[in-house]
Amino acid sequence: MQKYKRNFKRKLRKIGIRHFDVLIHDQSKEWLIKNFSYRADEYPVNVTMLMRNIVWQMRERVINGSKAPFKELIRTFWYMYIKPTLSRCNSLNEDVNQYGYLSDTIVDMVKKYNLMRYSDIGFRDESKAHRRVGKNANIIIFAEKTSEWDLLMDLTNKYNVSIIAFGKQPSLMSMEYFVDEIKKTGLDLRKTFYLFNIVDFDTSGWILKNSVVEDLNFYGINNIYMTDLITPDMLKPRELNLSKYTIPVKEDMKVKNKNWVKKVKKRNFRNEKYLITKEKRKDKLYGFEVTAVSTKRITEKLEEMMAPVIGMDEDFLRIYEMRNLNDVLDKFLLWTMKRRRR
Repeated sequence: MQKYKRNFKRKLRKIGIRHFDVLIHDQSKEWLIKNFSYRADEYPVNVTMLMRNIVWQMRERVINGSKAPFKELIRTFWYMYIKPTLSRCNSLNEDVNQYGYLSDTIVDMVKKYNLMRYSDIGFRDESKAHRRVGKNANIIIFAEKTSEWDLLMDLTNKYNVSIIAFGKQPSLMSMEYFVDEIKKTGLDLRKTFYLFNIVDFDTSGWILKNSVVEDLNFYGINNIYMTDLITPDMLKPRELNLSKYTIPVKEDMKVKNKNWVKKVKKRNFRNEKYLITKEKRKDKLYGFEVTAVSTKRITEKLEEMMAPVIGMDEDFLRIYEMRNLNDVLDKFLLWTMKRRRR
């Protein structure tokens, strides 16, 4: 049994994680119910507690060397260890995405409770093929969709920067392994990191960008300078009107949509008026996808913005950042003055 500090033991106890000398996933229905029925609701066992303990036991075994690193997908872990165990104690529900719940449980153990890392167990990342760390490791271009991978590869071949593409949703495990690969270059994570994003211009794209920054912060990258490559001003008004789509008004997205609008209005885009209109005194919101902007335009815009950040020292880059900030403030003040004159 591993030895932990008192505070760490307290954290484990608080979320119901205990040490077991026997393998949890091998035990009988009676044993499972006896040990995991505390605060169970619709199932004979507390499913959350059971999942946490099976994951934690696997971590203990890998850390102490009694088992080799798993080197398989989380989905494989589900089929090998979790699903059969739930089935044995009558707690498997095929109508519910319990695999997704396992993924969320591991995210909480890594991020919310800060108990472990994915690499502790050795999970294999199915997104590994969609990331590269370049010589200019602190310059990162990321895309919302893997369909942009060819473009990202062209860019890293040209600029030797880091790239990563997500399958719509950023994976915390991918970000952990990505940052680990950046660390291997010897780069000081306290340096300024320049992020260029290629994501849909809508609420979901904005949420994805925030998630990327949050995950990088969690893994020690805090000095981030973000640049959007997909904006309304990358298209002409006619192109924008042909490409835009209505952002659905869903109850669970109302607050997020409202926050997104605030962010958009602060940017004072020239073509903003085509994406935020009024209908019955309420904002009607539109977005558009990355594919509405040609690869040529994205590349040209990136070339324009990339030049100052490649091969320059930190002092020069800070001057560059301040100049860009002053430009943004000047535009905002000009916009404010125009509104007051109306």
